[in-house]
Amino acid sequence: MEQHEKERFVQMLTKAMGAYGKPLPEPSLLSSWWEMLKAFPLRVVGMAFAAYCDENGEFPPVPAGISKRCKLMDGRPTDDEAWAIALTSRDEEDTVVWTEECAEAFAICSSVFPDEVGARMAFKDAYSRLVSAARLSGKPVVWNASLGWDAKKRDAAIERAHVAGLLAAPTVQALLPNYSGAGAEKQDACPEGLKKVKAALATLQDGWAKAAEKRESELIAKREAESAQKAKIAEEVLMYEQNVIQMRDRA
Repeated sequence: MEQHEKERFVQMLTKAMGAYGKPLPEPSLLSSWWEMLKAFPLRVVGMAFAAYCDENGEFPPVPAGISKRCKLMDGRPTDDEAWAIALTSRDEEDTVVWTEECAEAFAICSSVFPDEVGARMAFKDAYSRLVSAARLSGKPVVWNASLGWDAKKRDAAIERAHVAGLLAAPTVQALLPNYSGAGAEKQDACPEGLKKVKAALATLQDGWAKAAEKRESELIAKREAESAQKAKIAEEVLMYEQNVIQMRDRA
């Protein structure tokens, strides 16, 4: 929040506390509220207050509780959503717009491919760790574009990200010098923008999920077959050794 938004924040806090029959906190406590929440956008703070009041009907909110909800509403995709987004980067013709944590986690798990099951597990572990660290330090979400070589797909992906509020106009202008933004509706930043990205990816994600599930089943079946084959070979080796020993004893 910016300093000029403090009055609006106080009004928001007054309304939230009033819902529990509580007065506005004293100046010293009000200062604590502001210091703990000023790192978040005013809109996100408002959403956090609304979520808290919807979930907790008895106890009035405290700064730590609202701060925790703000961190969960920072616009970062869930690990499954991030994985679906990251998978698009495997095709060099596609442009992917993703968060810093998503890009870093995918770089970490890339060496595990073509074992997609193992790569997905490594990605989710790394992504969760990176997001937790970022939220703990109060770092806001940052979206970047990884450009593919297909110009049409690149333009479309960047325009969608701009309309969704994930990429700012100066960034878009730098990536697409001829982009005027004509016809693009002005959108608020995350997390509303993220909802639009989710909607755009919905059909693709369904296909990815089915393909991933099929590949996972195939890999599991392959591993089971390999394990069974190894067990069979081990049993044959053991029987051979036993036969050799028996023949040696007889001799």
